[in-house]
Amino acid sequence: MERQEKVDISVQVLTYYHENYIAQCLDSILAQETELRYEILVGDDASQDRTPEIIREYAARYPDIIFPTLRKENLGASRNSAELLEHARGRYLAILEGDDFWLDRHKLQKQWDFLEAHPEYSACCGKCLIVDEAGQADYTQVPHFVWNKKVFTLDDLIESWNVPGQAGTMMHRRFTQVDPALSEVHRNVGDKTGVLFLLSKGPIYCSGEVLSAYRRVDRSDGHNWFSIHHSNPYRNYDMFMYPCKLETWARKNMGLPRDKHFGKRSEYRFCRFVEELVRQPSWTRVKYLAEMVAGSHQPVKYGWMTLKALIEME
Repeated sequence: MERQEKVDISVQVLTYYHENYIAQCLDSILAQETELRYEILVGDDASQDRTPEIIREYAARYPDIIFPTLRKENLGASRNSAELLEHARGRYLAILEGDDFWLDRHKLQKQWDFLEAHPEYSACCGKCLIVDEAGQADYTQVPHFVWNKKVFTLDDLIESWNVPGQAGTMMHRRFTQVDPALSEVHRNVGDKTGVLFLLSKGPIYCSGEVLSAYRRVDRSDGHNWFSIHHSNPYRNYDMFMYPCKLETWARKNMGLPRDKHFGKRSEYRFCRFVEELVRQPSWTRVKYLAEMVAGSHQPVKYGWMTLKALIEME
């Protein structure tokens, strides 16, 4: 069936091994109470479980709303999202990962109304509820996507090195020019990348309303971010370089001052990596250490920290 000629909102759904969750995710979007026209673009990143099959079933039931892209090769979350964006036709965009779900049936309408009335903001977001694998609220976990101010700016990103709201709570304007280099900054991490790009267009408004459920799963045999991250032996290098690369982009495109730096835990991750290099030396780690110092935007500082850490570990 042909796609609708006009769409108000494009909802991007990113999936990867979400067979136990994707139905709840899609149902929460389809349950939205609004007169707005929306499309759901689902990008499955080569899952080898039943996720693609479930997506096909939903697409067959809602052929004028759900448009799947079932990849044969795993691209990573960043490219998966970037390629879906190329097919989006909405004036506004919302994103929801396939293991999360929306809690507010009026989310799309509320955020549409706000952005229509406040053109000075590039996006708006809310708060989330952390849930377990079964979708039950886990009040022992404190959401780190918490922002108690109404307006989030570049200074806030620098100060907190956090996002104003979990991705599933956000809606933003569709900007025609998106720097493709941003999707290459990190293969699987895109939350701060997206926020940085939006901040280059304007501040982000934080409503404080609980809009979505964020499913936090952390186990060694999982395929979600936490599981992949914790199984990565070079994760401290990985997460040190991520803010450095975003900082490079911000200096070029946003005029970020040289005395401003991203990544509040960068020093900790750097020292941990030096410890790992000493305990498990390899040419790969030596190469990575050189990249970290060179890409840090503070080579003198991190060069000295390398010497200091080596002396203290003797």
